[in-house]
Amino acid sequence: MKYTALLALAMFCVHSGNALSAAPASADQTPDQSYQETIKALPALQPITFKAAHETHQVLVFIDNQCVYCTNVVKNINTYTDAGLTMSFLTIAPGSIRDSVIADMARVWCATDKQKSLKNAMVGFLPDNDATPECENLIKAQSAFAIKNGVEVTPTMVVLDNPPQVFLGSLTAETILARLSAPSQK
Repeated sequence: MKYTALLALAMFCVHSGNALSAAPASADQTPDQSYQETIKALPALQPITFKAAHETHQVLVFIDNQCVYCTNVVKNINTYTDAGLTMSFLTIAPGSIRDSVIADMARVWCATDKQKSLKNAMVGFLPDNDATPECENLIKAQSAFAIKNGVEVTPTMVVLDNPPQVFLGSLTAETILARLSAPSQK
């Protein structure tokens, strides 16, 4: 499947870690159309999702398994979900460590228990299973999606409101919720 519809997630405009509105994917699309196409297309990338019992926001997080700040986000997943944030994770493989991230994270996505494998991989314990070419291709597609949308820093958190809002770094759930409710964000 071509990922052109996914470009809508955000022609991310990132400035100083503040969340900004996403621009339309093309001149022919409104931001709402871009947003709707993205939401429909995300399942093809198979994010690993930790669902909040009382969801207030969905957050898409771009990570790599060699990122200390990403480890902090995954390690504290319960604080995010307890605060009403459903957290979905995709991989970005930075250039300098691309091959090792793809190999490692493909093993996570090939694991039977993906949530447990992600938590373990983020603290250095990769699953025992091998990665299939399908899982490696999935991680490559996730990374290509991130790169096409301007994600260069891990973790990058995208709150999937309409329009999406972008946060850089390992922010706490409380910080995210406070910034989302700040008057300048509405």
